[in-house]
Amino acid sequence: MRRSRLCPLLILLCAVSLFSASPHAPGDADPPPEEEPKRPWELTINGGLTINSGNTRSRVFNGETGFALHLGNFEFDTSFDTLYGRGESEVVQNKGKWANSFGRGINRRLNIFGQVVLEYDAIAGISLRTTTGLGIQADIHDRENLKSRLTVSLNGEFLNLREEYASQQTLRLQVLLSSEARLSPTAIFKARLMYTPDLADLRRDYRLEADASLSLLMKKPLWVTLKFKDRFNNHPVSAEVKKNDLTLITAIEIRF
Repeated sequence: MRRSRLCPLLILLCAVSLFSASPHAPGDADPPPEEEPKRPWELTINGGLTINSGNTRSRVFNGETGFALHLGNFEFDTSFDTLYGRGESEVVQNKGKWANSFGRGINRRLNIFGQVVLEYDAIAGISLRTTTGLGIQADIHDRENLKSRLTVSLNGEFLNLREEYASQQTLRLQVLLSSEARLSPTAIFKARLMYTPDLADLRRDYRLEADASLSLLMKKPLWVTLKFKDRFNNHPVSAEVKKNDLTLITAIEIRF
């Protein structure tokens, strides 16, 4: 009698367990967790102070902000960086750059590219350099851990110099190669190389710019960044201005 009473109870328990189980068939893999949607924007702010002492004493401050927006096949980037340094009796660095660019996708690899850039460099005698241009941008690599682009544009450049020099207007070609590699979740390497000659004087009037940076994550959202910047101008404002300008920068960066 006891055995016959237990059987209906066992059948009832099995039925309850079957109906309360997951609706997908036994052996099927659990559905993967939903990924958080990727933000269409990125904001970075960094700054640093370098103090030199010994034979010469100087303090150099650098600051930079950047904002990038990606909406479908439209991209917009804006950044501003400044560098100011003062020695014991004179200013040794005083320059800044505000760069704005946009891209509109044509197909999977090609984009229409446009830019407006404002720069000043008091030591080099440049009160304001305004650059506007249009061109084509090609994605060489577009992977999660490696992105690289080649941009070719035609730019009008308007150069306002110190009072003793006349202003200049030139039409320039610009070739820009940029790359960003995520070496690990805590390390990002960026590199940029630009060549821009005056179309009316290709052999003499040209500039070369090279940038490289390594950012290491300390604790989100803080990163420590080491930057290398080299600016070569084969046709400076005057013979008193050096053709090559090399800068090494250390900074703390906040990345959102």
